[in-house]
Amino acid sequence: MLFEGERFETSLRKPAGWNDHIYQYCEFIGIDTEGGNVDSTFIGCTIERCTWYWGLFNCALFVNVKFTNCTFRGTSFAGCKFVECEFVDCHFVEDNLNSACSFNDNAWYKCTQSRCPGLEAEFHSRPPASRRPVAKYAKGRA
Repeated sequence: MLFEGERFETSLRKPAGWNDHIYQYCEFIGIDTEGGNVDSTFIGCTIERCTWYWGLFNCALFVNVKFTNCTFRGTSFAGCKFVECEFVDCHFVEDNLNSACSFNDNAWYKCTQSRCPGLEAEFHSRPPASRRPVAKYAKGRA
């Protein structure tokens, strides 16, 4: 289901769910989620003051999404793609069983983060684009 230009807020309206939806130019403000799977597509969205506890982000797609003041506790990100996303003052912390957030097989393209404990290591573990190997093609091949 496509949601376009919608505002989801704890006191007003919560999202229909986090599975198999496309959220385009939507705002998510103050949404608290415990558990659950997130495999939707988010394009041009803002996500502010949201909290995920034991969230499972599986193959979700985030394009030009800004995360601000969000908290992820023991959340797993697997097979997700982040394109031109911005993370500001977000926290990726352990859950009550001391399990940290995990990042497996994700792709990060032109994303930035500032003041985001728990996410810095994910960004530092990847070489900058200027140091990545460049694919070379033989003459006459595309």
